[in-house]
Amino acid sequence: MTPTISAIVTGHRERRLSIPTLRSFGNAIADAQAQGYTVEAILCLDRPDTLTEEIFHRFAPPKARILTMDHGDQGKVRNDAVVAATGQFVAFLDGDDLWQKSWLHRAADFLIASGRDDYVAHPAYNYFFEGQATTFRQIDQDSPDFDIDLLRMRNYWDALSMAPRSIHERFPYAHRDIPNGWALEDWQWNEETIAAGIRHKIVPDTVLFKRRQKESQHSRAAKSKATHRRNGMTSYSAPIFAAFDGPTV
Repeated sequence: MTPTISAIVTGHRERRLSIPTLRSFGNAIADAQAQGYTVEAILCLDRPDTLTEEIFHRFAPPKARILTMDHGDQGKVRNDAVVAATGQFVAFLDGDDLWQKSWLHRAADFLIASGRDDYVAHPAYNYFFEGQATTFRQIDQDSPDFDIDLLRMRNYWDALSMAPRSIHERFPYAHRDIPNGWALEDWQWNEETIAAGIRHKIVPDTVLFKRRQKESQHSRAAKSKATHRRNGMTSYSAPIFAAFDGPTV
């Protein structure tokens, strides 16, 4: 039977921090299965240390596939995971973050009820923890609060979403190259998909728990002043801005 959901968690060197992640990953899968969904679990390890690898094998959900990679690049890991996935929808989780137990089935419910194949589903809130307690309300692209110009200056959503696998096949993540100034592949992916007509939507009453570590890929990119590559939204001459008054450059 072809699974409805491919649940994917990516790990690197999270060590014991990955234990609660894998527990939340397994709990969300079990909850979705209880709601009638068929779910495949894919665990991706990218240049892991020994402890992280041992933990991923010990706490993997039943029948999970564990893929070991040598990229040092989360975008490439996600792209390989999509190639390995067979589900209708793909959902990502990072190795130190936590899913709401009902996230998978709520997101799948939302996408199926929409009847659309061009929606990316995001949690309504990100709750940041570990040395802080901050709640970030995510914005639906069709909300009056969404400003397409602001997307050119800051990212609205990270990659921990659910979307039809076909969208990820059409739009693979760009690779990181921080020494040469390139990172923020999730921001670039959001711009590329929006420019192509994909809609980024919010699933009501959902939350993602994000661990804030002092040293992360995002912080390393910020310290290096890395940015994303040019894409279809880089210039105001892009067709997506045609409906907006303003300069074209």
